[in-house]
Amino acid sequence: MKKVLLFGTWLLTGMLLLSSCNEGRIIYLEPAPVIQWDNPDGSYSLKVGTSLVLSPIVLYDTDAQYQWLMDGQTVGTYKTYEFRAVEPGTFGLTFRVIRENVSVERPVTLHVFDKTPPVIFLAVPADGFTVATGDTLLLNPAIEQEENTRLLWEIDGQEAGRERTCIFYKETAGTYIVSLLAENEDGSDELLFAVHVINSEDIPPEEDPDTDPPSDKYFRPADPQSAADWSEIFDYTPAPGQFINDKDMAGFSGENTPEKAIQYAQKRLKEGSFVSLGAYGGYLVAGFDHSVVNDGEYNLLIAGNAHENSAEPGIVWVMQDSNGNGLPDDTWYQLKGSEHGSSSTLYEYSVTYFKPREPGKPVYWTDNKGNQGSVDYLGMFHAQDSYYPQWISADSYTLTGTRLESRSYLQSNGTWMSPPFDWGYVDNSDQSLFRISDAVTADGQPIRLDFIDFVKVQTAVNAKAGWLGEISTEVTKICDYNLLK
Repeated sequence: MKKVLLFGTWLLTGMLLLSSCNEGRIIYLEPAPVIQWDNPDGSYSLKVGTSLVLSPIVLYDTDAQYQWLMDGQTVGTYKTYEFRAVEPGTFGLTFRVIRENVSVERPVTLHVFDKTPPVIFLAVPADGFTVATGDTLLLNPAIEQEENTRLLWEIDGQEAGRERTCIFYKETAGTYIVSLLAENEDGSDELLFAVHVINSEDIPPEEDPDTDPPSDKYFRPADPQSAADWSEIFDYTPAPGQFINDKDMAGFSGENTPEKAIQYAQKRLKEGSFVSLGAYGGYLVAGFDHSVVNDGEYNLLIAGNAHENSAEPGIVWVMQDSNGNGLPDDTWYQLKGSEHGSSSTLYEYSVTYFKPREPGKPVYWTDNKGNQGSVDYLGMFHAQDSYYPQWISADSYTLTGTRLESRSYLQSNGTWMSPPFDWGYVDNSDQSLFRISDAVTADGQPIRLDFIDFVKVQTAVNAKAGWLGEISTEVTKICDYNLLK
């Protein structure tokens, strides 16, 4: 989420009592103007050849003057402004209210499209889906331009539904051809794929997850040459976000392979700069040149760049090198925080992100709960071609972890707030210390880890804060706190 350009407005309240020079009259100082859009995030879409009348609601604007600005130039001086869409692109306007010595402004983003045909996004395996007889398969696509779009599902040429999601269910084995047609006045998109239905006894059983306890066999004690800081970044797989691929604030330089992305993350952390993990599920994996000991107290220092009411919480996972190969390929254990066990916390929550088909478009996603959404394109602030990681060549990828319920909300004065959770998360507050003794197993039970070798930090919230964009954990430092005590 953007943490640099904050256009929040604050109410100035109070009462001024003037007696001698105002003959005992009470003069009230009106609060600063408050600007409200009918679309809370201040973002609008329209087609070339159309126009949009922007009519903000303004409170406390007695005797005020108005100003509309684009690219620093005044384009209007009335309370309303008609924007004419002449060419496609993303355009930024600023609406300013000026009253005496008070000036308040709010941005608005206008997305102008040449035509807006629907686009279907669905992660289909190369050979189609496979499902057992009698089981259900939830087909949950994301649809760009879903509003006013007609949908039609067919199975072997027979209508199967007209809603966005389709539940596939067959009791007879065989291969079925499924299609989805989406069309509106500007065009159409169609998806065709196979679903293989096989008898349940023919489906191989899933492998049991590794539940063996850590071995403690490959402990690497720290010595005088050991560094408190991480020694190697093993993986950097962010979710899409406004800082991903960004060459200005985030310092990317065209990284187009996983190896180059890792080098980018290493360089940024060594400089003390932030590394963004993007939207929900994005993560970074780091290792140390020694084993980090669990002494029951705080053992890890992992810093973000949170400030007051701008929490973007990330969950910490830890791993012991149980097989001794020096790679983070053993079992991850989550460090519990204040929301562990909460009814609003989701475990094994997955989000699939889809690569946009054109530059300057949102990144659409679906989750394993039947929901869809998007990481918005905020060209006014971050104008790189795409927020989808440039080094991920696949048309989609899925991230899984633990999801915390978002606390972000919009105040009446137009300021977005993201209050922190109580404890236990990165980029959540100024608290940046963590205990290995807070590790829990996949089923939430405590586990004793005498030491760990690897750390993973992962964005834990799937939410966005209007024009500020997606909630995205940022990391600036990862240390063995034992060596700093």
